[in-house]
Amino acid sequence: MKHALMLLAIPRQLPADPALELEPVTAAVVLEPTSQPVGDGPDDGRDPSLRQNGDFRTVLIGQGISALGDAVSITTMPLLVLALTGSGLQMGVVGVLQRLPDLLFGLPAGAYADRWDRRKMMLWADAARAIMTAFIPLAWVFGLPVMGVVLLVMFPINVCRVIFMAGWTATIPNLVGRRQLARATGLFEAISGGSFIVGPAIAGLLVARIGAAPTLAIDSLSFAASALSLVLIRRPLRSTAPRPGTTLLHEMAAGVRYIREHRVLRDVVAFWSVLSLVSAPVIPAVTFYVTIDRNLGPAAFGFVISAYSVGTLTGALLGGRQISGRLAPRLLVGNLAVAMATAGLALSASLPAMALLAFASGAFQAVVLVTYITVRAAGSPDEVLGRVGSTARTISVGIQPLGLLVGGVLLDAVRGGPTLLIIAGLTGATSALFLLSSAIRGADVLPRPHSAAQA
Repeated sequence: MKHALMLLAIPRQLPADPALELEPVTAAVVLEPTSQPVGDGPDDGRDPSLRQNGDFRTVLIGQGISALGDAVSITTMPLLVLALTGSGLQMGVVGVLQRLPDLLFGLPAGAYADRWDRRKMMLWADAARAIMTAFIPLAWVFGLPVMGVVLLVMFPINVCRVIFMAGWTATIPNLVGRRQLARATGLFEAISGGSFIVGPAIAGLLVARIGAAPTLAIDSLSFAASALSLVLIRRPLRSTAPRPGTTLLHEMAAGVRYIREHRVLRDVVAFWSVLSLVSAPVIPAVTFYVTIDRNLGPAAFGFVISAYSVGTLTGALLGGRQISGRLAPRLLVGNLAVAMATAGLALSASLPAMALLAFASGAFQAVVLVTYITVRAAGSPDEVLGRVGSTARTISVGIQPLGLLVGGVLLDAVRGGPTLLIIAGLTGATSALFLLSSAIRGADVLPRPHSAAQA
């Protein structure tokens, strides 16, 4: 899963990180169902409850452990780079290596996710990430240049992340069916949020006691646990739609075309992409602000991230249970609230105030994220789920290197607080900009997909 707090680092993707119409319409988007259910998941539309779904429970446990590793890694990695280099720009360079694979491999990974067994894609990707992540603490153990190893493994680790996410995007509807999609997405985000409550605090304490590099061993073990959970899945997670004889390039283009030709999906992905660009340097900025501007240390940084994660858990639970009605209030107003909380954090001097504002930011970000993922997945037929998800992710995450580099330059120039204020202002401006979209203003959160053949 590896994506709940990426809300902060990647307006995600706990999951996380999601239009809807195949033919443009001028009224509210309420799509008609196709004559045959397309990839509804278990039992072809007769979805069992989540409690009765053994495969779902197995994946939920595996991704919960994986999210704990995410929490440790997302807290530890910026502290490691900052300790080794003292440079915001170097943090930006590492961020570029983390995001560049999305731009280069996102589209083909999505096309392959609609061809291959998604379970095996995710399994082998996590196994490879477990091995490569272990190289960082091992470099520390054997006295090798840790920063050199970080730069060496960061790109291939994230190539595997792109492969995993391509399979994951298309997997949740297969696992639970579309009727359970919003609830399942909320549960995955909630589990991730819960992991981030304890993970950052643990990471902050461990970094202070044993150092950042050895602390990353936890992330390596979490990848191994995620891979094991996928081994235990009984059903193959393939697209249920028949596949015509088409080339990979044609299938990649189909995902792009699906998004481009439907007004709501196009505007929602554009919103998420702009938000991804402006918020890309949030994690480095918070790291700088807490540990350098306010001189509060790694443990305090972990505490702020944990408070954010309590908010994420709260928002994910509420967002998954009450996901209906109009799209704009959840997406645009929720994002405006995130901007206000981020600005407040940048102006706070006390740790309790930072924690409270981080909680608010996490809660509203989770609502926005669950809405985005649900809209994208619910509005896409199974035969293009992987390609639609990977196309959207390629666009939104692929442009983050620019935001990370600019953020790194700002951190070296003006430090953490002013950088956070700039991010907050641009985040609020994003909501104002997309309030002009009639497609987003008129759309409902839960559309029904058409067959991709109609696009």
